[in-house]
Amino acid sequence: MNAHIFYQTDVPRYLRRTGLFKQALQKGLKNFARQNMEVNVIFVDEKEILRVNKEFLGHNYVTDVISFNHARPPVLPPGEPWAFGDIFVCYQVARKNAKNFNHTILQEMMMYVTHGALHLSGMDDHAPQDRAEMDRQAEKIIVAILKK
Repeated sequence: MNAHIFYQTDVPRYLRRTGLFKQALQKGLKNFARQNMEVNVIFVDEKEILRVNKEFLGHNYVTDVISFNHARPPVLPPGEPWAFGDIFVCYQVARKNAKNFNHTILQEMMMYVTHGALHLSGMDDHAPQDRAEMDRQAEKIIVAILKK
């Protein structure tokens, strides 16, 4: 897996922990991370996450994270890398929500990256019990990474 982390908003330098975000992404993608694919994580501001939410999902509100899976092109030769997905993370929402969930800002950012990766790996959070399971898995992944 090739992971690309983009900072398209003013994320302070001390929070630009690209290596940690890549680890969270890899663990959240589970077995998919072993494939020859590319995943982008894009940190954006509230204006951009609102635009993405409106344009692609038809929602008129700011959110924390949005994930997009991309189907493997059928004409792609075996072994060729392909764009598996994109994860948009709103840094400003992470900063605000960190206090509400008693997390550091970094933990909250990692939560969104991991949550997005879990979505890309096939998990869903429409039902409350599914959301709780995703949150448990994300928290477990983050704790494991930060213990190192």
